[in-house]
Amino acid sequence: MKKYFRDPIYNFIIIDDKWILDLINSKEFQRLRQIRQLGTSEVTYYGANHTRFSHSIGTMYLMDRALSQLKNVINIDDEMRKIGLAAALLHDIGHGPFSHVFEKIIGTKHEQWTINIILGDTEVNRILRGIDETFPQKVANVIKKEYEHKYLSYLLSSQLDVDRMDYLLRDSYYVGVKYGLFDVDMLIKSLLVNNDNVVVDYKGLYAVEQYVYARHYMYWQVYYHKTTRGYELLLQNILKRAKYLYEQNSLDIKIDVLTPIFKNENINVNDYIRLNDSVILYAILLWKDSTDRILSDLCCKYLYRDLYKAYELKQSVPISLDRIREKLNSQGMDDEYYLALDRPSNVTYDYYVEGEEGEKPPILINNKGKIRSITRFSDSIRAISGNQGIKYYLYFPRNNYEGVNICDDIIKYLDEYLEGLE
Repeated sequence: MKKYFRDPIYNFIIIDDKWILDLINSKEFQRLRQIRQLGTSEVTYYGANHTRFSHSIGTMYLMDRALSQLKNVINIDDEMRKIGLAAALLHDIGHGPFSHVFEKIIGTKHEQWTINIILGDTEVNRILRGIDETFPQKVANVIKKEYEHKYLSYLLSSQLDVDRMDYLLRDSYYVGVKYGLFDVDMLIKSLLVNNDNVVVDYKGLYAVEQYVYARHYMYWQVYYHKTTRGYELLLQNILKRAKYLYEQNSLDIKIDVLTPIFKNENINVNDYIRLNDSVILYAILLWKDSTDRILSDLCCKYLYRDLYKAYELKQSVPISLDRIREKLNSQGMDDEYYLALDRPSNVTYDYYVEGEEGEKPPILINNKGKIRSITRFSDSIRAISGNQGIKYYLYFPRNNYEGVNICDDIIKYLDEYLEGLE
C-alpha cells in the first residue's frame, strides 16, 4: 500500500508502510487536525491556521531523510528506523487545545500526555504493539530521551532536530514570512554520528548558521509577537476564570467535556483526547453570554478582537503596578484578569543560547575529525550566543465595561513614571 500526501513544504510525502498509515488514521492522531500548530497566532498572521497534524507528518518525513543519510555512516536496522519514524510522527500527539496555553491550566506538559497516549489503552498503542509488544515503550523512551541509542532522541529533540526543522519551514510558509527559511537539504546531507551524538560535517556549517538564525528571527518576529502573546494571555484568563467559577459552583454555562479539567482530578486519556481547539472556541462562544461579568467580557474581547493594550517596558526598569491596579479596581475590574506583565520565563519558543540554564547539548561540527561546538567555527552564531535581551510587555484593557477609554490614563502614568527614572 502506498499513499501520497501533497505537502506545501516538501511537495510529495510518500508513505508505503501500512503501520504508519494506521497510526495516521487512528483517532488520537486524527485529533491533531483540530489543534493549530501556532495556537492563537492566527489573530496576528491570518494564514497561520496550519495544524499539528501536518507538522507531525512533516517531522516524520525529515526523520526518515535524516536516518537515510546516517545509514551511510552507521548501522541502522529496520527496527531502529521504525522506532525513529514512530517517535517523530507521534511526538506532538499529546498537545492539548491551543497547546502551551492549555498546559498552564491543567498543569501537565504535553510531553507527558504524549507518553500516556503511546503507553495507554489507545488505538495508537494497539497499532504499535502490533509491530512488537515492546515497541510502544521503545518509542516512548526515544521521546523521554531514555532510549539506548541517544542519537535518535537528539534527532527528535535537541538544538538541531527534525522537529524544529519542520516547524521553522512550515510556520514561515503559513505565516507568510521568510525568516524561517534555511537549506534543509544541505543540512540533512551533512549529518553524521560520533559517539552516539549527532554532529554536522563542516561542509554544512553555513546551512546550520541559516537554521540558527531562522530560529532567532522567528522567535522575535513571530513566536514572541506582542499581539499573539496578548491573545494567549486573554485565552489563559478565560480558562482560569471559568475554572475558578466552576470551583465556586458559580459557572452558569457548563461544558460537559471540560468538566474533568475543572474538577482538579486526574484526567484519563479518553477524556483528554476529546479536547481540541474547537471545544474551547465553542465554550467561549457560549460563555460570552455568561452572567459573570468578567467571563463574559473576556470572551467578547476574544471573539471580537478587543485585545489588551501592550505597553513595552525595558527589562531593567523597576516599576510599581499599584497605581494601575487602583485604576482598574476603581472601574470594577479585577487586576487578576486585566493586568499582566509578560516575562521571558513565559516564552515557550527558544533561540540558540549556549551556556544558559537548562541548555540542551550544543550543536557540534566535525572539521577533519575534530569535533567542536559550532561557536568555535562560526563568528555569527557566537555573536548571538548568550544574548538574552528580551522585550517585556505590560498588558491592560483599553476600555472599561461601559466602553469608556481607560488605557490613555494608564499610558500617561507609565510615560511620566518612566521619564522620571531617566
